[in-house]
Amino acid sequence: MMSGFIGLCRREWLEHRGVFLWAPASVAAVIVLAVALVLILAQLDMARVDLDLDLSEASGSDVEIRFEVEDTSILDLVDGWLVSHEWSDDELSGHLALLRRGVAEPFHYVYFIVLVFVLLGALYDDRKERTVLFWKSLPVTDAETVLSKLVTAVWVAPVATIAMILAVQVFLLAVISGLVATRETLSIWSIWTNSGLIMGLVELLVGYLIQGLWALPVYGWLLFISAAVNHRPFLWALFVPAALVALEALVGLTSTARSFIHDHLAFRALPRARPSEGDALGHSAVELGDSIALLVTVELWVGVIIGAAFLAGGVFFRRTKNEV
Repeated sequence: MMSGFIGLCRREWLEHRGVFLWAPASVAAVIVLAVALVLILAQLDMARVDLDLDLSEASGSDVEIRFEVEDTSILDLVDGWLVSHEWSDDELSGHLALLRRGVAEPFHYVYFIVLVFVLLGALYDDRKERTVLFWKSLPVTDAETVLSKLVTAVWVAPVATIAMILAVQVFLLAVISGLVATRETLSIWSIWTNSGLIMGLVELLVGYLIQGLWALPVYGWLLFISAAVNHRPFLWALFVPAALVALEALVGLTSTARSFIHDHLAFRALPRARPSEGDALGHSAVELGDSIALLVTVELWVGVIIGAAFLAGGVFFRRTKNEV
């Protein structure tokens, strides 16, 4: 039984690995190019160019151009900045942690966007492409099929995103190390020993693991819609919660549905540079302890129960609906 489930997860990964690999790779490429462009522009900005033009009225209009370039580099700018910003090891560690988590945030958003479309198409596409009967002929249950799609997308696929985040963090540390290589104010050794790369990796691994549980109502809902509707799953997935929130607002008694949806859409378990604005209760995890603390909250386990109910509905429709 376990080997069959692992085989289903492998099949899901092979089917979607392109998008799960290329999406974070694209974000990484944009960040690397942006950093390279900033360094180039900063270097160009350090050179002051004086341009004098003498235009003669004589025939042929001779043009004299004179350039005066000040011999200044970005390393001189870094030198001056380091002299005026002397940090202790604790301060350096804190600033690098903000950099590390800030770099990870765009990857979180891109992964979530990809995940939404993968889950919405996970069961719908099998019916649309008429391959559902083939997969049902295999010696696996509908529950195993639905769970394999969830597990692969929510807990296996983030490994690719985490790897890309770590690669970009190492790249940025290498750039910083290059800029301070010959500086006495800050050493390369201090940068790497206070980088927190290992702790950052643990934060991401634990964060994505717990985020999968925290957002299970959202993921379960997407799979439920993927199995239940015959047309336009994205619109159904968006319209029903929006209608529920609108109805709740119209009645004006509570805001339970709106708060529940908002909270479980948030990246509560993923490490971020700073809490969201107006999030004084720590609804955005900043450190590893914030992520782990979610495991003892009522909100998480209520969400798990609701998510499990949606998954059960997805299994039911997977069993009874074979066509779009």
